[in-house]
Amino acid sequence: MLNPIRDTGISVAYEPDNGSPIVDIVFVHGLQGHPSKTWTYHPKATNAGGKTKRKSIIRRLANHLFRTSFSTKNFTATPSLDNNTQLNPIFWPIDLISKDCPDSRILMFGYDSKITKYFGGATNQNGIFSHGKDLLFALYRERHSDRPLVFVAHSLGGIIVKQMLAESDSLLETPFREVAKFTRAVIFLGTPHRGSQDVAALGEVMRSVVSALGMETSAVNLHALGLKTSDLERAQEDFSKVWQKYNFRVKTFQEGLSFAKFGKKVVPDYSSLIGDHREYAETLQANHLEMCRYSGRDDPNYHKVAAGSNQVSDACLESLWFPAINNRVQNIESPAHRTCSWLFAHLEYEEWFNSRSRHRSHGLLWLKGKPGAGKSTLMKEAFGRSIAMQATSSYSTAAHFFCAKGVELEHTSIGLFRSLLCQLLPGDRPSLQRFHQYCNKAKLPFKSHGQTAMTIAWEEAELRQLLKSVLLNQAKRTIIFIDALDECDEDSIRPLAYFWRSITKAAHDLGHDLNVCLSSRHFPTISLSDCVEIVVEQHNGDDIASYVDQKFQICMSAQRSHWEFLKRKILEKAAGVFLWAVLVVEDVLKNWDNGSSLPALIQRLRDVPEALESLFRKLFSDLEPSTRQLTARFFQWAVLATKPLRLHEWHHIMAFIRQPAPAAFGSLGEWRQSVHFTESDEQLEKQIRSLSRGLVEIRSLDLEHGDSRVVQVIHESVRDFFLRGNGFSALDSSLQNHPIGNGHLAIMTTCLDYVHISE
Repeated sequence: MLNPIRDTGISVAYEPDNGSPIVDIVFVHGLQGHPSKTWTYHPKATNAGGKTKRKSIIRRLANHLFRTSFSTKNFTATPSLDNNTQLNPIFWPIDLISKDCPDSRILMFGYDSKITKYFGGATNQNGIFSHGKDLLFALYRERHSDRPLVFVAHSLGGIIVKQMLAESDSLLETPFREVAKFTRAVIFLGTPHRGSQDVAALGEVMRSVVSALGMETSAVNLHALGLKTSDLERAQEDFSKVWQKYNFRVKTFQEGLSFAKFGKKVVPDYSSLIGDHREYAETLQANHLEMCRYSGRDDPNYHKVAAGSNQVSDACLESLWFPAINNRVQNIESPAHRTCSWLFAHLEYEEWFNSRSRHRSHGLLWLKGKPGAGKSTLMKEAFGRSIAMQATSSYSTAAHFFCAKGVELEHTSIGLFRSLLCQLLPGDRPSLQRFHQYCNKAKLPFKSHGQTAMTIAWEEAELRQLLKSVLLNQAKRTIIFIDALDECDEDSIRPLAYFWRSITKAAHDLGHDLNVCLSSRHFPTISLSDCVEIVVEQHNGDDIASYVDQKFQICMSAQRSHWEFLKRKILEKAAGVFLWAVLVVEDVLKNWDNGSSLPALIQRLRDVPEALESLFRKLFSDLEPSTRQLTARFFQWAVLATKPLRLHEWHHIMAFIRQPAPAAFGSLGEWRQSVHFTESDEQLEKQIRSLSRGLVEIRSLDLEHGDSRVVQVIHESVRDFFLRGNGFSALDSSLQNHPIGNGHLAIMTTCLDYVHISE
């Protein structure tokens, strides 16, 4: 529902037709701004040749003269955009945000901020303090609930918002204090937090021009934007205290382009940054006046601001999210070319995905396979295809990939439930509204001071009930993929399997279309009624053959006869274990490059054990005794650390697990002069690959190079080899007894050595 927008005070520009908004988004304009004009983009008219038509002098004069009689107090946003017309003004809070966030209520705050009124007489002499208090009282009158608040402020508007929040927190009356209490985010667009000489200079120029006409101007607003003024310093100091107390999200956008008339930015970068480590800062490719106006959904600047609004406006959804939520799926390699297609042609999978076998499976499918058979790669590909088809099909899809070697939430039921709710709720408005009502009443009000939404404690039982409610009330089909169920905490594997069996049956009985695909190893053995199973190693032979072909074609293309013979031998022994084939192919190619003959390679293949654990042991068989001890210490850190360690941390780890360690030298400085010093990440990576025999990889958490790269085992079977098998004793016989305890003692000793160096 759209409403008129007044020049001053609070105007409810939009609210959902169902009358149940989940968040209030408040827009506050800046210097010389207006509650509608500031946020409105006016496309330029173009002639047939594409050149911009210039407004005639007569038209400009007419607009100027009629300004005295035209009032925007009855302004109403255009209900919809005409994509075929380039001349429609775009009031983006309504035309864009209300459609991207349909469950929000949008409020526009207006105040007299003009440097001078062209024909309106005296200028409003109120300063920041008064405007901030006006905003607080207006919100108090307009709000009658504990709905979350998000502020979007341009230029001077940001200072008003900061002053208002400080005022809210300072008042003893509960209704006023709740404005600050329920603030979830503040988005600043070109706000001069630390003073901007340029804005004051701009204001002085404009004021001096108008003053020459004998019209009164306000110095208060101009001085408030000057460099290091008392008002700015006080507003910033008070805001920092409120921010520290309530720990809402802050997003800062800086102007990326100069203002044409001045040849530089109106608010320089040092001024538009708060300078706090919690601040999220980005640049918009626009000048100070245009950074708050967007041409449409395709406008890159709108993408940034809308993403910021969506991300920070919902503290409830934020409380479900966790930093490692996508780590595992991002670290799964994409499938080799011409692989995985067998699954999507498999009759059982087709019938499950298209809901043609619901009478038999009740929506539950289970992929089972040996360690290293390629289950996770298949699940990632299946989920990716499901997402790709989602655009043309009416269903929701979500996935979770368990990871035993990750942080706690990556291998617990709580992490699973939080992940699925994060994915499903945004596309299900009724469930999202129910979730917000629960969260705002049962969770957020009890958040302690300084606690972020992401640190709110969720109990497994309440998350399970919330997810059950979502899945059993979905209006459209839902497809879910759960990978590596066996990597969940041991006590949770069986209860989770029973949960998915019961909920898919319940959905079937209610007439809902819920399809769930699980994947795991064959152990532990769990029997479920009416559950269709697909055994991966019985079907992936062609995929392994295709992979071997591609690798040999790159490295042995001139030896086709050798290649075909070796491929047959590899396929015979792989027995459906993709990881085995990958490791053996790498070993064959390495020895081929070292000059090994075909008979030697064949003999090496005959000697390679078929079981993964035996293969791992074989990889370490040719290590020198001194290198064996170093490799054992290396895997103690790689496997026993509570989380994967960053690559840059391994420079010091590798130094301290060697003999002699830097502690023997007396300082890191002496170590840097030694032969064991690693000068670069590239050198360190080579050492890690050599020591680990390819069983450890360097991966990036954000898919880029840099400090985000971590060192981790390539597969859970490698971790099992050391934790549950005899991996450590295979490297060092002295670790035969209590290898895990000895490993932790070795890590502790290394840490103590590090503490005692002179630095």
